Amino acid sequence: MNIAILCYHRVGGSGIVAYEIGRAMAEERGHEVHFIGLQPPFRLKEETSESIHFHRVYVKEYPVFDYQPYDLALASQLSEIIIRFNIEVVHSHYVLPHAISAILARGIVKRPLRLVTTLHGTDITVVGQHPSMIHITRYGIEESDHVTAVSQSLKSETERFFKPAKEIECIYNFINPSVFHVKAEKRLQKPRRDEPIFMHVSNLREVKGPIDAIRIFAKARSLLEGKGRLKVVGEGPLESAMMQEAENLGVNNYVDFMGVRNDLTRLFNCADMVIAPSRKEAFGLAALEAMACGTPVLASAVGGLPELIKDGQNSLLFTLDDLDLAAEKAVAILTNPEGYNAISQAAVETATIQFSMKTVLDQYEAVYSR
Repeated sequence: MNIAILCYHRVGGSGIVAYEIGRAMAEERGHEVHFIGLQPPFRLKEETSESIHFHRVYVKEYPVFDYQPYDLALASQLSEIIIRFNIEVVHSHYVLPHAISAILARGIVKRPLRLVTTLHGTDITVVGQHPSMIHITRYGIEESDHVTAVSQSLKSETERFFKPAKEIECIYNFINPSVFHVKAEKRLQKPRRDEPIFMHVSNLREVKGPIDAIRIFAKARSLLEGKGRLKVVGEGPLESAMMQEAENLGVNNYVDFMGVRNDLTRLFNCADMVIAPSRKEAFGLAALEAMACGTPVLASAVGGLPELIKDGQNSLLFTLDDLDLAAEKAVAILTNPEGYNAISQAAVETATIQFSMKTVLDQYEAVYSR
């Protein structure tokens, strides 16, 4: 089967999942996969498989346009690729702009072509619900041949808000176990009693609650009698505000801002706990990646996170804004090595069994075949 995949190239859950789907469909399932975008997906840069192709979208600059029309350029070049490589399925990750561009490309080529759209969260909960985007988002959903959502929570919110005349199927995100797994030499050090390592991984935007991550860490460090460090991985608009909050709370000397990193598996294995205080979260891929490395996650009980995390069993949940409780729950498990190890093992089992890569690939391949 010839498959085209449209996704964002930046570091983020949707791009990572899109890449892993395409890689596995090509290398493990024998399909021809074509990625199309401004730049290669985050993990595609060193790809050498003959069954994986990348086509760059070139956006021409014309004085008549105040903003360069990427969605139109994508639709035009996608239509050429559909014809040249006999594409049978286009899999769009995000409605805007990818599904809309795919719908336009299908209209251009006027040939049998199936469109699959995966909703990842922001396209529905933030962008899609803006008054100026509601109708085009609903149109993108309804004109797709098959629509999937990465959690039951996102599926329900989409159906409640947009009321589409289209059935939506929940297909969860997943991790590549050959990338995210427990490194035995690191596990011997956990949990650290002298200096527990907390970690926050996100794009440092308000929706991810990065300021709350600083506050939770400060409270936990106080309960741990001045022990602990926080590693912040990622970049974003709230980085300066996080630094200021750390200084206000007197923990700035114990917070390390590490920027965007490519060695997440090593970092997750080195951490004792990941803090994920999201305000909204369709799924929580970073949480799943941490759990696959045996590192418990302290997460807000929002969106799809409770579908991934069972409180006190494979990680920890807290009610949004109850930061005191969050810190107390973190400290309780970090100071209980037996309980910590039980949660750590359950986290690995959840990530590798319940969110099995093979199971998810089977589901997507069945969608393509239909």
